[in-house]
Amino acid sequence: MGQSVLIVDDEALIVSSLRKVLAAEGFDVASAQSGRAALAAARESMPDAVVLDLVLGDMDGLEVLRELCREPGGAPPVILLTAHGSVDSAVAAMKAGAWDFVKKPFEVDELLASVRNALRTRTLERRVRYLDRDRQAAPALLGDSPELVRTRELVRSIAESPAPTVLLLGESGTGKGIAARLLHEQSERSGGQFVEINCAAIPDSLLEAELFGRERGAYSDAHERREGLVEVADGGTLFLDEIAELPTALQAKLLKFAEDRTFRRLGSNREHRVDARVVAATNRDLRAAVDAGRFRADLYYRLNEMTLTLPPLSARGDDIVLLARHFLAEASHRYRRRFRAFAPEAEGLLRAYRWPGNVRELRAIVNRVVLTGDSEQVQATHLPPEIAAAGALEEPALPPTPEAGPIPSLEQVETAYMRRVLSLCGGNRVLASRHLGIARQTLARRLNEPGEGRPGT
Repeated sequence: MGQSVLIVDDEALIVSSLRKVLAAEGFDVASAQSGRAALAAARESMPDAVVLDLVLGDMDGLEVLRELCREPGGAPPVILLTAHGSVDSAVAAMKAGAWDFVKKPFEVDELLASVRNALRTRTLERRVRYLDRDRQAAPALLGDSPELVRTRELVRSIAESPAPTVLLLGESGTGKGIAARLLHEQSERSGGQFVEINCAAIPDSLLEAELFGRERGAYSDAHERREGLVEVADGGTLFLDEIAELPTALQAKLLKFAEDRTFRRLGSNREHRVDARVVAATNRDLRAAVDAGRFRADLYYRLNEMTLTLPPLSARGDDIVLLARHFLAEASHRYRRRFRAFAPEAEGLLRAYRWPGNVRELRAIVNRVVLTGDSEQVQATHLPPEIAAAGALEEPALPPTPEAGPIPSLEQVETAYMRRVLSLCGGNRVLASRHLGIARQTLARRLNEPGEGRPGT
């Protein structure tokens, strides 16, 4: 996997032998034959593990170990070699922070096992930093509509496939992030890490280092080597949200990574290889971005090999009410409120609204209702004005033909509409007139109601 090992020993024969053995195992190997050279090599490019002789010409091995532990990024796993296999030496080495202690002359298999275990533990420790959110219960795409049932089936099918890249499309708030997590949780990579990065949330100047890592001294503030998120995602899934916002300069580097899973840390010429599925998401038209020259065509074609489009909430029918009920129960429990259900008229308004913000907007509105009120049932008057107004915009019932009944005049239709808006606003003429864009006195006059000049109720 391109992990690096630094050998530190003042005996050239041992260094040469270990280089061959470790290189044959696929490790990137560097060496140093003195303590000072070892510290310089480690500071320049911190290795993933160190094999360190306890006795060196210029420094004691324990001193080198302690210096490594003082580095800002901490010491990598260190396996100490010694010809003096005393208990005191072993205890001192372990207290100083050594990972393991191997006695000279050593068996190659014993040393290799120690190196492998050290690197495996380092990888696990690295991933633990990201486990707080990713080990929560897997999210779900809730709903029974045909559109969502089909979406869940596609997620499962893609997750079980060997597809190395997946592109998620859909309006903002449709659940692309949830779909990405499900693609990870339902795949063979679920034991690995799910690593998410929002390409629009990180300044362009920092995004490359965040993705691909950096070496110590790569730029003025790079005081230590830092692994990139592509390394953390090794064996798992890398989720690139808002991929359309990726800077043009980085698109070529991402293309290379998407094609062969190799990358270079910022400030390094050495290539590393990882095995991670790339899931990208956007609510923009990538094809149009390609035509406009804002997005590389070759990267678009690479990402577009396997595509899943999330349906908008407005196309999911009764899922709107199902989700609203789910969010209501969730928020009522969280905020200790009494809400248990929606009134039929409130549910009708939820169905009529177009939901430009999709599921995210629905959840936010339900949370707002719960936080600002406390009763057994959500009434139409609890809902925001834009939802009430949307319900009032439903077409009035007109006779199918002139023979079936008198056709109302435009004035009658307008009056009926005004009465509907007033009803949805709970009889509050001030609020209703604001939605209608007319003066309260005009509303009262059109509805033949008394009260011009009085404050609205």
